[in-house]
Amino acid sequence: MKRRTQEIRMVILHQVDDVGKIATSEIAKTFGITRQAVFKNIQELVKSGVLIKTDSAELPYKITPLKKLSLTIPVGPDSQEDKIWKESIAPLLSDIKSNVREICHYGFTEMFNNVIDHSKASSAAIWITVDALVVRMVIQDYGMGIWKKLQEECHLDDPRHALLELTKGKLTTDPKRHTGEGIFFTSRMFDKFVLGSDKLTFCRFQEGAEWLFDVKEDNSGPGTRVSMVIYVGSERTTKEIFDKFTADLDDYGFTRTQLSVQLAKYEGDHLVSRSQAKRLLARLEKFKEVYLDFSDVTDIGQAFADEIFRVFKNEHPSVRLIPVKTSLEVQRMINRATSKEGQTILPI
Repeated sequence: MKRRTQEIRMVILHQVDDVGKIATSEIAKTFGITRQAVFKNIQELVKSGVLIKTDSAELPYKITPLKKLSLTIPVGPDSQEDKIWKESIAPLLSDIKSNVREICHYGFTEMFNNVIDHSKASSAAIWITVDALVVRMVIQDYGMGIWKKLQEECHLDDPRHALLELTKGKLTTDPKRHTGEGIFFTSRMFDKFVLGSDKLTFCRFQEGAEWLFDVKEDNSGPGTRVSMVIYVGSERTTKEIFDKFTADLDDYGFTRTQLSVQLAKYEGDHLVSRSQAKRLLARLEKFKEVYLDFSDVTDIGQAFADEIFRVFKNEHPSVRLIPVKTSLEVQRMINRATSKEGQTILPI
């Protein structure tokens, strides 16, 4: 009964965190209990201080911050991200599970190091909150902005091209000092990861066993803001994520990547040309395995498929391309391209 009560209350907290409301009928149906029993659990959460009852009819509940921190940090060549972590943030997370704390340590130090080395900002703001459900960390710098920085220094076409390249991994404007892995791995360690600059925001979030993403055209303002959220009960570890992107058991490097094909498509576009395929394929020869996720891509052109699954494959035979979540039409085009070489790539 105690475990069942915990499960009911965790669902309540998730709903408040997601939408600020509680679907009592839905919870009652899911657990086979009455709505009165759901209300009783809500009342207990309010009474214990985990939830706050608001005066808003639209957002009637909020999760109570149990711990919080707000800092503005000067940024310069002498800044040390690990010192900030040790002195200001680690004490706030002292009673959090060790695997969650390790992920927070990795994510914060990687993201703040980017601020120090890349942003050209003179200051950055940090907000940390811990509640009964999540640890939330936000870093806002007031510098150049990540998309503009990547676009200019990597000679990319526009901010969306910068986003596409960033999601592949191994992209950095300072290869002597950085591997270009920090954002890639951080975005997959946390349950929710949001990176915004200027008018483009990238969101990646965990849902079950899958990573989903969204790209929003909005006004994020000057500089770069990164938001990282992880559930306090998460079982995920840094090792699990690093291992997931290592192609071979005897290979300890970042040799496997996962890429959303949809990111190569601009609004209103169809993926039909060799130029679009080449943009998608740029730098993928750095990996041994590449999972190409075709979610939300209903069809592709013959030239696009041929450039990826025949031309690139012939030029880089050591790179294994693995299409996933393909529609019947997409898979038909892939088969058409590979059949010319007497092979077939099956979807996963």
